[in-house]
Amino acid sequence: MSPAADLARLVTERYVKTTPVDLADLCKNLGLRIVEVEAGGFDGALVRSKSQQKGMVAVKSRMREASRKRFTIAHEIGHFVIPHHRLLRNVCQEKKIDSFDARLDRPEIEANEFASELLLPSAVLASRFNLKELSLSAVSKVAEDFQTSLTATVRRYLSLTDLPCAMAWSDGGHARWCVRSESFWFFLPLPELPASGSQASRLFCGEAAPADFTSVPSSAWLERQGAERVSILLEHSVFLRNYDAVLTLLWAYRMA
Repeated sequence: MSPAADLARLVTERYVKTTPVDLADLCKNLGLRIVEVEAGGFDGALVRSKSQQKGMVAVKSRMREASRKRFTIAHEIGHFVIPHHRLLRNVCQEKKIDSFDARLDRPEIEANEFASELLLPSAVLASRFNLKELSLSAVSKVAEDFQTSLTATVRRYLSLTDLPCAMAWSDGGHARWCVRSESFWFFLPLPELPASGSQASRLFCGEAAPADFTSVPSSAWLERQGAERVSILLEHSVFLRNYDAVLTLLWAYRMA
């Protein structure tokens, strides 16, 4: 568990009484208030007092999904409680929130790690997930129950399972970032993905994709050495209309 996630766990133990977490109540306990604003240039922002432990979380009112709004608020709470974020200018653009692109600034990654653990606590999820079999429908049910985004929930699954699985995010026809479970050590050449033969490439071409995991050529996602090691690679890709993007789950089901 990262230091930011560990801090979220401590905050949960002290302040959180319900599942899913009541963010308004948590903010009240922390000295924060939530204000919805008409915003064009950002999803969330934190305004804090220089002299007291209090502040305001501003969140874009016309956000596309309630789960996105909750993650944004949790992200800004992270900036508020992580000690070395105190001197930062916390105005967070859409692409920085609920994203796990390794190219993000470290404070944004930490705020996302905090938000993930706050909204999807590891201690509770261990009994909610079937960690021996990856199912998008089952993960989606957890996301619905915890009022979280699909990407955040899949990432939490990947952090807990021993299965060799990964998640990739693609938009504009190109893969932007990926998150792996510890046992998925294969390299994904993101600039070249999604490649021909993948479900994701079919979706970007306007074609339909299977509604569950389907075997695809390992070379459609993995570099040559990895593709030679995986005899069965399963893919399940879904088009996220609100983001004009494709979310892909990969499962190295059988090794050569």
